[in-house]
Amino acid sequence: MKIKSWLCAAILALILLPAALCAAEITEEDMALGGIRLGATRAEVEELYGNGNHYADGVEVWNGEDVGIHAIDYGASLHVTYRSSDRGWHVISVHLGVDDVNAYLSKPSEESQSLETPRGIHLDSTAEDLEEAYGYLPKPKCSNNAPPVCGYFYDGDTAQIAFYICAEHSPGIRSIWLHEK
Repeated sequence: MKIKSWLCAAILALILLPAALCAAEITEEDMALGGIRLGATRAEVEELYGNGNHYADGVEVWNGEDVGIHAIDYGASLHVTYRSSDRGWHVISVHLGVDDVNAYLSKPSEESQSLETPRGIHLDSTAEDLEEAYGYLPKPKCSNNAPPVCGYFYDGDTAQIAFYICAEHSPGIRSIWLHEK
């Protein structure tokens, strides 16, 4: 009887092993958008995109302390949020694309479509492109508004990258958000 159980377990392992190997691991190297990585300094981002247009300031509690938050629009629907620390302003969030369902009717500019993740995903990439690039497609989380916007979330150790699609308006990604966990 033990041989039969062991044989069943071995067969099950052989069946599941290829499926486990197909799923791409999301690494810290995958957590970038348009050449911007979390933790990059404001000077590093400005080297890529110029000074940008300041659009918001604020304060948040981080590690029990009040710290400054600074958000800058770099055009082409690229928004970067920075947090102040002892090493200056550094990136905590990068957002590309639209963040309002009504704006999903518009087509992303060529400039904003040229910004991509290290795996080549950009605005207008499809869910099939996500699956091919990352090895799997997570179950989408969809909004309750009409039309629904569905997000596909990939987690790294310290960051998350999310891709948003409003299938009623377009099969392609309309927004990408990279942020700290």
